[in-house]
Amino acid sequence: MHQTLLLFQLFTIISCYSYLPQLEIDLNAPPKQRWMKAVQTVLELHGYQNSFGSVFAFHNQHSFHILNKDDYDTIAYFLRKNFPEHALELEGVVEALNRPEITFEYMAGWAYFHEIAHVTNQFQECTGVLLSAGDQVIHGRNMDQAPGQGRNLVLHLFIKKDGKYIGEVVDWYWFKGGFITAQKYNVASLEENWRIDKRLTKQSVMLFIQSGLPSLTQSFREVLTNDKLNTYEKVVQYLETHEVGCGLYYIVSGSSKDQGTIITRGPQETIPSLKLNTASGITYLVQTNYDHWEVDPEEDPRRTVAEDLLQKMKINLKNEFGIYAVMNTFPVHNEGTFVTVIMNTKYNRFTTLGQEAITFFDDE
Repeated sequence: MHQTLLLFQLFTIISCYSYLPQLEIDLNAPPKQRWMKAVQTVLELHGYQNSFGSVFAFHNQHSFHILNKDDYDTIAYFLRKNFPEHALELEGVVEALNRPEITFEYMAGWAYFHEIAHVTNQFQECTGVLLSAGDQVIHGRNMDQAPGQGRNLVLHLFIKKDGKYIGEVVDWYWFKGGFITAQKYNVASLEENWRIDKRLTKQSVMLFIQSGLPSLTQSFREVLTNDKLNTYEKVVQYLETHEVGCGLYYIVSGSSKDQGTIITRGPQETIPSLKLNTASGITYLVQTNYDHWEVDPEEDPRRTVAEDLLQKMKINLKNEFGIYAVMNTFPVHNEGTFVTVIMNTKYNRFTTLGQEAITFFDDE
C-alpha cells in the first residue's frame, strides 16, 4: 500500500513537468553553425509562433519599444566590431530562423536584452537558494520570465570545448549566445537574477555597448570557457569585479563546504557579497530580485517564504530533495516559472525540471 502511494505521488510529480530537449553545443564548431541545431530543434517541436514568434512579439512591445532603427544599427555595428565571433553566431541564428523580419540588427539588440530591458524595469522574478549540507552546497534555481511560450525555448545544453565537456547549461537565452544558468564541472554553479535599476537610461546602455563591453549573458560563458577561471574563488572574484551594464545578482556555489556566495552588482556600485558560513550560523542564503537589506515587498514574499521553509527544514531534508520542495512551493514557484534547476558542483549533478505554468494546478 505504501509503495503504491509512493509511486502514485512520484508519477503525479513527474506529470507536472515538461521535457527539456538535450543538445550538445561544440564551441569549436564554426561560429555560424553552433546554434543552428538548437534553433531547428525548437522550431520542429513547437513551431515559430508558439516559440520565438510569441517571445519576440512580447518583448518588442515590452522591452525593445525604446529602440529605434538607428539604435539597432549602432548596436549591430559595435557588436560586429568588438565581438566578431559572437556576431557570426547570431548570423547563424538569423539564418536558421529564416524570417525576413528577423535581421542581424534585431538579433544584436537581443544580445543586449538584459541591459535594454532594465530601462523599463518590467521583469523582476527569479529565485536562487544556497544551502550548506555537510561538506557540499546545494544550489536551487527558479528561472521566471514572460511570455509563457518562452518555456518552449528552454533547452538543456552540454557545452563542449577542445574535445571535452566543460559544463551544462539550462536556459532560454541561449539563442543570443549567452547564459544565465550554468555549471562548470568541478568548479562552480552559476545563476543570474534580475536586479531593479531605476537609474539606468537608454543613453547609458548605448554608451555601455559602444564602449566595447560584453552583454550580461556573456559573463557565464566567459566563466565556462576561460581555463584560468578554474576555481570557485577565481570565479567569484571575476564576477565581483568585471564591469556590468545593469543591475544584477550573481548566485554562485562551489564544490566544497560553505562555498556559496551572493553577489550584488550595478554599474555604479560596489556592494559586499553575502557568503555561507556555517561556523557563524549562516547555513543558507536566498536571493530573489530585491536587495537583501530591504524587506520583501508585501506583494512578492518569495524570499521570506523560502527563508521560512529553510529555517524549519529538518536535518533529513537538507539535501537536493529538500531544496526541490522549497523551489516548488508557491510563490517561489509561480505563474512565471519556466524551469527549476537543482545543482550540486561537488558531484557535478545538474537536475533540470521544465515547469508548466502554475495555473496548471488551478481550478480555472
